[in-house]
Amino acid sequence: MLFDRVPIALLLLLLGLVQHEPRTRAQVFTTPVELDKITAHSISTNTQSLLLSLPSTPRPVVLSVELCTQVDGQNPPRFFALANTASSTTRQTSSQTSTTTASTPSITPVANSQELDVSGGVGYWNSVKSLDNGGILQVILPPGATGGPWRFSVGLSTNEPLHWRSERTPLFGDSTSTSALLFSPPIPNTASDFVEPTFPKYELPDKNLSSPSAPTEATSTNNTLVVFPTSLLINDDGQFKTELTSSACYLQSLEASTNTTGSLNIATRLVLRNQEEGWRTQHIVQGLNPSTNYTFYVMSTFGNQVLLSQPAFFKTKRDGFPCTLAHSLPFCPSVAYSVPFPPLTGTPSTYDASNFPSQLQETLFNSLGNFTSSLKTFACGRDLYSIVQSCASCERAYRTWLCSTLVPRCGEVDESLLPPAAIVPRVVGSTNTTATSARVDQTVLGSSAVGSYSELLPCLETCHAVDRACPPTLNWRCPRKGITAERSYGVGFIDKEGDDVSGGGQEGAGRTGRSQDPYGNVWCNRMTTNDRITMNKT
Repeated sequence: MLFDRVPIALLLLLLGLVQHEPRTRAQVFTTPVELDKITAHSISTNTQSLLLSLPSTPRPVVLSVELCTQVDGQNPPRFFALANTASSTTRQTSSQTSTTTASTPSITPVANSQELDVSGGVGYWNSVKSLDNGGILQVILPPGATGGPWRFSVGLSTNEPLHWRSERTPLFGDSTSTSALLFSPPIPNTASDFVEPTFPKYELPDKNLSSPSAPTEATSTNNTLVVFPTSLLINDDGQFKTELTSSACYLQSLEASTNTTGSLNIATRLVLRNQEEGWRTQHIVQGLNPSTNYTFYVMSTFGNQVLLSQPAFFKTKRDGFPCTLAHSLPFCPSVAYSVPFPPLTGTPSTYDASNFPSQLQETLFNSLGNFTSSLKTFACGRDLYSIVQSCASCERAYRTWLCSTLVPRCGEVDESLLPPAAIVPRVVGSTNTTATSARVDQTVLGSSAVGSYSELLPCLETCHAVDRACPPTLNWRCPRKGITAERSYGVGFIDKEGDDVSGGGQEGAGRTGRSQDPYGNVWCNRMTTNDRITMNKT
């Protein structure tokens, strides 16, 4: 007979397959996880457990798992990792057959495996030792799970985790009623130290700085912006609706299902606002709603690694806000905010170096040229007036101060902000030159200039920075607190009241200790971006 030639074990298996209906698969092997690559996977109630094989490698590995979806009211899958031994490989291969057709699945973690903590949406496992015989990632659904599927991504690397949560916070530039300027965190390895000129060729920068070329580290980095109405992520009590916001995969899935970012018009470019800080990706976002709170993240891709930033927040201005965004000015690299210039129609809809008002630019260049000429009367590079400052640092501080005064920043009163921001009303044509008259002569901007607006004053720190950096022979003086400073500057937000000649004390010890926070609150226009705007840890 035919069955006389069939091994008993195989015969029993064939008979079992004929006599029993297929049941829910309790445990199956899937496509192996690839080294140095992020792969997408899913599990549903039809498959109670997955076993993902990890490739063999002579080095220890870091395994990372991100949850991409959340099934309402249900716990996420559990993840267990194990490095194979020669004997465990045989045992796990044999268990593949025995559990596939089990009539009553009873899934338990693989012996000696370690569970990954994915409570925050991301979990990690370090093998410690090399995976000479490969390994296993086991995924188990919680008892009683319904619905689904649960989607997740897996990354495997012999270096750093392929999923990573950065401690850096993206930067909010400014907003109007329907648009915003948003920046990625500084791109790693793109910062450079300021090179001090040397005697006898001690040359200061030209008044019209040129934009440098972005380094390879910046051009090879892909920074992706995702923007959500804050109400989609955060409850009224200020708590996040889910812990999965630490997962880039979840945020991408949420964006795809709501199309919150896809409905916006976003233009990106690489910018260098501060060379010691490094290059950033600038995002000009249009199509937002007025008076709306937003939350945004930046996902940075470096090769196969995905780095998710901390969240940052902002609120768009009221409908009818009169000012327009300005940015990407080589002669004023720190300008990235709304300005009281004539509104633009069509393209471009923002101000940059190509359409900056020529008369105002000429005034700025003349002021820079005159100041540099006075500065050069000192023997720059040959004689020292400070062990930490130079003519070059003086010129940089003055340029920042000049841009903050000749390119004023618009603002909007927020009565809930404590302490209140340094905002003053500006009335075009006012004869009161000490309080409400516009800082910029609007006649140079033409007949279409804005009318009344509110200005967010420069931080007094911008003036103190010039006083600290420049030679005493220039006789630079800043207004004193409590006398005239409050008319032109935001006072007491960064500098603590002190007794030095300019009236400023310890930097970073004012009422807020900073000019801006990650929630979109700005107290005064500091211009520089090396401010303390990291999220508070709790």
